[in-house]
Amino acid sequence: MSGDERDSALLRTAAVTDAAELARLSAQLGYPCDAATMRKRLERLAARADHAVFVASTGGGAALAGWVHVGAGLWLESGECAEILGLVVDAAARRGGVGRRLAAAAERWSRAAGFERIVVRSNAVRPEAHAFYPSLGYALEKTQRVYGKTLTP
Repeated sequence: MSGDERDSALLRTAAVTDAAELARLSAQLGYPCDAATMRKRLERLAARADHAVFVASTGGGAALAGWVHVGAGLWLESGECAEILGLVVDAAARRGGVGRRLAAAAERWSRAAGFERIVVRSNAVRPEAHAFYPSLGYALEKTQRVYGKTLTP
């Protein structure tokens, strides 16, 4: 993708027809899934007013340049704010402004939803993200570890 194509990326709300592309980009972020699973996730999110998914499309085909997922968060100890829950730019479109435009879309949605604050978490293995977010005015507030456990019936 040329610089002109990256600069002209169109932002829009994700549609269920974007599921395969969202899944492709999710795999680049390190979270592989198939299109059917992504479609189900997107359908559930689309039904919620407290979440939004925006995509950057070049308008020149089905390929997406990136996506951002933003949602409301409510924590007993720290209150309510918006959170960028995922942001990925296609490897071929990086460093062309797509990520900035997607983050700006998440911030606009957050302001329109009445939030005064937005946060984002970034995996420790993503040094490029650790430079990207501060360049947008995000300040490092804490480091943490995430633990997971599979729940069996």
